[in-house]
Amino acid sequence: MKRLIPCFLIYIIISIFFVPVFAQNGQLNHKIDKIVLDPGHGGNDPGASGKTAKEKNITLSIALMAGELIEQYLTDVTVIYTRKDDRFVELHKRAQVANESGADLFISIHCNSNVSSRPFGSETYVMGLHKTDENLEVAKTENAAILMEANYQQEYEGFNPNFDEDYIMLSMFQSAHIEQSLELALATQEKLKVVSNLYDRGVRQAGFVVLYLTTMPGILVETGFLSNPAEEKFLLNTKNQRKIAQAIYQAIHDFKINYEEGFLTLATPEIPPGTEYQEKIAEPIFRIGFGSFAEPQPIDHRLFKGMTDVYCYYQDDNKYHYAFGKFSALEDAVKYFLYCVEERKIKRKFLKNAVIFEFEEEKIISALKAKRYLEK
Repeated sequence: MKRLIPCFLIYIIISIFFVPVFAQNGQLNHKIDKIVLDPGHGGNDPGASGKTAKEKNITLSIALMAGELIEQYLTDVTVIYTRKDDRFVELHKRAQVANESGADLFISIHCNSNVSSRPFGSETYVMGLHKTDENLEVAKTENAAILMEANYQQEYEGFNPNFDEDYIMLSMFQSAHIEQSLELALATQEKLKVVSNLYDRGVRQAGFVVLYLTTMPGILVETGFLSNPAEEKFLLNTKNQRKIAQAIYQAIHDFKINYEEGFLTLATPEIPPGTEYQEKIAEPIFRIGFGSFAEPQPIDHRLFKGMTDVYCYYQDDNKYHYAFGKFSALEDAVKYFLYCVEERKIKRKFLKNAVIFEFEEEKIISALKAKRYLEK
């Protein structure tokens, strides 16, 4: 780490004078015409693994599919890949490909993993300060590819992805394009939820080296958990990979339209020193749990007719558990449950064994049998 501080200073200075990538003769370039797709891992770096799946294969498949869609429907856009086959590409070279090509957007595609088999869903990261230990662990996992490089200590100025203290300096760096990166990340999460039926784990921040080294708006997409047996099966399915690729394409499409219409700008935003993206502080939420399924269901499924705010809250023993409603107070959840029973707008089989859960972040902290309120 002793040479990392000068490296950061040099990078920041270069970034200030790198604005011409997005502007010519003082005029903003109002077109997004070069996009880099970065399939995570490759070659002797398999990335995360499931029972049979390897991250490197899934990310490559999704990236190539997304690239095909972009080339087919966004004909004014050039797609650049950091790899198009099963080969190992160093993190700094991935960033170099993006920087030297003058790309307007950088999208790194990955699959997630956890020591527990329960977590599932997609999350999209932007460069910045990690808010939780979980975010830090994800960054460590993806940055670990550095250790496979022959001269990583020289290339990364002594940065070691396994050392917590090395992330202190990374956490001080905020992308000059944080606002645009967040816009793209939010669009990506929304499309992954709607198009791919993936559970939305939200937009997060953490210190990813590949995002730190790039000089344009960029995101890192964790498409799902290979450590979760059901989601591994989902990610191995070619049709589902195409849905994920379509979601990424649609997010890029919407971002491009908004930007080119003038709602967004790729010019360096004026961000006060110390300003950072703030993740929402979780508050208790009450939901009505009603059933479980072996496979994930789209939230607009006919089985959920009459239900509002359908929510897939966790998976256990390879089953997806669902709830509906979203209330800040237990009393409101009870009133809504009684209303559903009286009006019979929801199938009784779902209400018979309903449970009112209290969630904090994504964890259940209390549970009450809903039928107890029918006996009063």
